[in-house]
Amino acid sequence: MSISDTHRRQRWSVLLLLSLLLVTPLAAETTLKFATLAPEGSSWITALRNMDTEIRALTEGQVQLKIYAGGVQGDEDVMLRKVRIGQLQGVGLGGTGLSHVLPDVLALEMPFLFQNYDEIDYVLTQTSTFYQQAFLDAGFVLLGWSDIGFVYLLSQHPVRSVDDMSGHKVWRLQDEPLTGVLFEKAGVTSIPLTIPDVLLGLQTRLVDVVYASASAAIVLQWFTRVKYYTDLPINYAIGAFLLQRQVFDRLTEVQQRQLLEVSARHIGAHNRRSRSDNVEALQIMQHQGVIAVTCPPAAVASFKQLVEESKPDLIGHAFSNEAQEHVQRHLAEYRARIGTADPR
Repeated sequence: MSISDTHRRQRWSVLLLLSLLLVTPLAAETTLKFATLAPEGSSWITALRNMDTEIRALTEGQVQLKIYAGGVQGDEDVMLRKVRIGQLQGVGLGGTGLSHVLPDVLALEMPFLFQNYDEIDYVLTQTSTFYQQAFLDAGFVLLGWSDIGFVYLLSQHPVRSVDDMSGHKVWRLQDEPLTGVLFEKAGVTSIPLTIPDVLLGLQTRLVDVVYASASAAIVLQWFTRVKYYTDLPINYAIGAFLLQRQVFDRLTEVQQRQLLEVSARHIGAHNRRSRSDNVEALQIMQHQGVIAVTCPPAAVASFKQLVEESKPDLIGHAFSNEAQEHVQRHLAEYRARIGTADPR
């Protein structure tokens, strides 16, 4: 073989290699399987579907979401087990599932902590670095907080005070420590159930007092099985959209930035819709005959005193002193800035 033939073959080999590189995708397609208890049609699922549409377009299909709604992948603990073994990559969690990932979230859900959404938004913004790092340490990337809303008692009989719950069967979210401690302090009989089991519990009279945000009560159909709601927001409930950290780390830097930006935009829209949905849901419940029960000042004081008595059993046990300090410090900052006194 002549020298010119050798050069020609080498040149063709280089051209062939370049052509293969040009037609080979720069990154493999990544499908992020997300599961949540939220049903189809809810603002949670709308947010996820909008995220999917936009991230597919931005990444030319290299990153996409596959969404499992309505608990088809199991309850929140089952979903988390599936994340750990790689069957799922992301979850939308609230309640017990979220506190099982990061107990310090409970510092945001203490009863009578927040008076309004302005306080909530300020504290969430100021504690973002603390919670983002805490989720990373737990193996997850926080794509965004998900607003569930202020929680109300829903019941078959009027509940105006702590004493009104005595002798009745009160639902308690299974494995959730806040209500466990509070109900024990109050001497209330509580029945632990997962969220999917509560409607059946109401239908069979296994429980006759439950609690939820107004919007959740509508979506889960609990409002059809109660006669009253106590017109006293007990606490603020929060959820989160989480992605497994090791999956996020396998995305390119550009894809990571795109996913975070897309998530922030659509989860923000979801939260705004959730707040308006909760206002509308209270009106719907009233129009459907669920009667609002007003608590007299002394009864409100008794509810708050119960929470104060429970704090030593919760702070430093159910969640860390560090989380408590972060939340309380920033809440005090906000109230001092606008001249609002601590309601206690």
